[in-house]
Amino acid sequence: MDKDKGKDTSKDKDKDKDKDKDKDKDKDKDKDKDKDKDKEGRLAPSGRSSIRNPAPQQELELKLEQEQEQEMEQEQELAREPQLEQELELVLVRHGHTQWNKERRYLGSTDLPLLPEARQQLSALSDQPALGGEFWRVYCSDLLRCRETLVAVAPHLERQANYDSRLRELDFGAWEGCNYDQLKDNGHYRSWIDHPELVTPPEGEAWEEFEARVDDFWAQLVQEFELRSMDDGMPCLEASKPRVVPPAVVPPAEVSPVPISTVAVPPVPILSSGVPLAPDSPPNPPPPRVLIVTHGGIIRLLLARLTEGVTFYTAAAPAPGEVTVLNLLKDEGAWRMMPREV
Repeated sequence: MDKDKGKDTSKDKDKDKDKDKDKDKDKDKDKDKDKDKDKEGRLAPSGRSSIRNPAPQQELELKLEQEQEQEMEQEQELAREPQLEQELELVLVRHGHTQWNKERRYLGSTDLPLLPEARQQLSALSDQPALGGEFWRVYCSDLLRCRETLVAVAPHLERQANYDSRLRELDFGAWEGCNYDQLKDNGHYRSWIDHPELVTPPEGEAWEEFEARVDDFWAQLVQEFELRSMDDGMPCLEASKPRVVPPAVVPPAEVSPVPISTVAVPPVPILSSGVPLAPDSPPNPPPPRVLIVTHGGIIRLLLARLTEGVTFYTAAAPAPGEVTVLNLLKDEGAWRMMPREV
């Protein structure tokens, strides 16, 4: 028994020695790790981490996030800045009397001249304040009766005029030159009177085409106005030769297809001017002015587009030779005739 105990004791001693050796090895490993850390610390640049830089994808995502934050800050800054109001004075002139107007016949694309007496009546309008002064733009239907009207009421603006086929009246097709008594028993005509947006005159212009070309004209005018070059707070006037816009792809067009309403839309004045002021310019300069010489149907459609609560059917067509002045204000991205605040 004692011999075995002695053997066991020696075995235990051997085990203890093995444990001590393992501990020594672990200590040596720890020392090696500490040396490696010291080396990394000495190799790493001063003030910088020894950890490797993030992957390129992470750097790109971080850069994009920073750019997005900068864009948001810029947008917020712009939103806090006061926005200048934009104003525009629109002077609309319906052409003078023709023979067909006098006889109450449908007159659309047919190119008739003015009556001789109509020219004399229109010449008297040239003294109206609305037709005096300077205009930023002058537009005119390219049909003869409108061209003659422009010469009669504002001869000094003829060289500045842009003759545009989009400003023609609705084309009544086979009904051109007819009067109500000649068409009142025609079922197609009766349907057109009730729903001109759905029914098209034979060989005439569809309502959607009529609206599309007028809307296209207005969109272009607004775009040019908003991108205009400024001189002393006012748009630069162009004294150039008359420019003629070729006829549109859609058929040419002319007058009001539905019975004229008696609801009048009087011009409504507006308050302040939204034209940016140039240095040393007088306060509250007048808004830019646009003259449009056109037809009754075009004027009614523009009134419907620019006047709150007014439609083509409720807008009153002006009489031949009548002048309508609209003071417009851009409100929430849309141009509207705004009432004066009390």
